[in-house]
Amino acid sequence: MLENLVLLHLAEGLEPWPILEEKTGLPREALKAELLQLKAEGFPVRIEEEGAGLEPGTPAPQILLPLLRGRLGRPYRYLGLVPSTQDVLRGWRDAPCGALVLAERQTFGRGRHGRRWESPPGNLYFSVLLEDTDNLLPLRAGLALAEAAEVGVLKWPNDLLAPDGRKLAGILVEAQGKRVFLGVGINVRTAPLPSSAALAEFRPVNRAQLLARFLWALENWLEQEKERVLCAWRERNVTLGRWVVVATGNEVLEGLAVDLGPQGELLLRTKSGLKAVFSGDVISVGTKEVEDPEVREGETESGGSGHSEGKRPGPSAE
Repeated sequence: MLENLVLLHLAEGLEPWPILEEKTGLPREALKAELLQLKAEGFPVRIEEEGAGLEPGTPAPQILLPLLRGRLGRPYRYLGLVPSTQDVLRGWRDAPCGALVLAERQTFGRGRHGRRWESPPGNLYFSVLLEDTDNLLPLRAGLALAEAAEVGVLKWPNDLLAPDGRKLAGILVEAQGKRVFLGVGINVRTAPLPSSAALAEFRPVNRAQLLARFLWALENWLEQEKERVLCAWRERNVTLGRWVVVATGNEVLEGLAVDLGPQGELLLRTKSGLKAVFSGDVISVGTKEVEDPEVREGETESGGSGHSEGKRPGPSAE
């Protein structure tokens, strides 16, 4: 799966046709045909009378790779239209840790519990291959998202929300043996649903720079001690200290979200006592009721759906 060589010659904005002909070694009509094919495959190619190029901020390899500061994002496969970046990365058998797959559009992008992730053009859809991660990966990735986006708050376990509560980004964690596939969807320019928001509503965004910032932030958060991750997540979240309704694999729980457990599980104070939710969806968040709730040691019992094959313990980010 090699990138189109014409694509790799394109710059941001427009370049005159004579320069493009010299760079690619193609006559103009053949070059235009290649560019039209790239556009049909979902790449953000501009074709004008005076020349052609990529939309500003396009995360093509020649634009993204010089921005990378760490090991994540190398090697990199930049694609147009695919079913799912998670599936492409899963099928990349010899991919090393840190490998990145990004697509401009997905036909079968998915979120938690196999739900469809709408993937219109102009956003970011990508997957990173990781190994030997711990139970806090969804929280670590959420902190990296918040840091890179510079906007929003975190909802347990895997969402970045806009200041008004609409969804900006989501995380999907899937495992296959020691291979961990971290999928991320960020609404950059387009909010596909009424309940979602686009980052561009709140600040100017360059997609390539945003992706590079996320990968660097993720690399840093992957190296942090668990307690620092938990403390940082507590400071940036919108879940704790509020009355919530949580749908788990086998029941719906309602109670006060009082804290995170050591594995990133959500601790709920319910009418029947304190419960630890390891996997679930916070489907409703009420007003803030307490600032510093105390969690008494020894009260916790399992209130989640537990672990399932191919998934990491700790907070689920399906």
